[in-house]
Amino acid sequence: MKFKNHAKCYNKTNELGEDMSTYTIQNSFASVTIDEHAAEIHSFFDCETNIEAMWQGDKTYWAGRNPILFPMVGKTWDGILHIQGKEYRTGNHGFARNSEFKCIKHTDTQIVMELCDSEETLAQYPFHFRIEVTYTLEGKKLDITYQIENRNTCVMPFNFGLHPAFNCPLEEGKTFDAYHLELNQKEVLNEQEVDVITLDKDALKKTIIIKNPHSTCTKLTDGIHGIQVEYQNYPWLAYWSPYAPFVCIEPWYSHTDFEKNEVPFEKREGTIVLNVNDSWQTAYSITLF
Repeated sequence: MKFKNHAKCYNKTNELGEDMSTYTIQNSFASVTIDEHAAEIHSFFDCETNIEAMWQGDKTYWAGRNPILFPMVGKTWDGILHIQGKEYRTGNHGFARNSEFKCIKHTDTQIVMELCDSEETLAQYPFHFRIEVTYTLEGKKLDITYQIENRNTCVMPFNFGLHPAFNCPLEEGKTFDAYHLELNQKEVLNEQEVDVITLDKDALKKTIIIKNPHSTCTKLTDGIHGIQVEYQNYPWLAYWSPYAPFVCIEPWYSHTDFEKNEVPFEKREGTIVLNVNDSWQTAYSITLF
């Protein structure tokens, strides 16, 4: 496979005719493209197998790709963020998934994206913040790290989660049912201990959720090729697919409301409360095989 020179970003146009800036890092094994819109992975391509791992977004099923869930995972029971006695409205999974990030670093192996608060975000979430997302490619492994900074004179509560979607099937000529999920530790699911989860379309549409997972790795594979997602210290792990040709593997620090919940935002289960001038970090990785 021949590569283009990706020493700088290049522009493309979305369905609305708007310019979008993408950045690419690559080696002889894999290529990764990140878009400034939502800092999403638009491609993670295996140069040896010619497999595109990432879901490309299709509104027939789900227009998303792999959004960053901030400052909310899912939505509150009434769709409102109740913060410091006031009401704020943001979209499902918060606003980072629809925000324009800025690339602040681009090398042969690394891309760093940044998002800071703005008038638009302050109308939805009344805090000053900075998010830095770093993508580092080594071989066929992509490490993704997040740093969130509190730039306020008060503590800053937020929810956080990840939502990467992977093509399934990964190869032409194969079927969704040929794949399964492999975990590196047994989890209790439907009152049974399992380390292999079949891709039950009905269960995936409802979302399979594991609380306090023992596992730190999930593979989506047909037993030959696949992707491996590694994560640590996430209190919730979710798998989702809405009768679609992709599977999401989602590590969460917090979650949508499963039932009526009237507690204020800062006291929601899983909410992270960051001290003044402090920062918070988390990470996960995706490996092709």
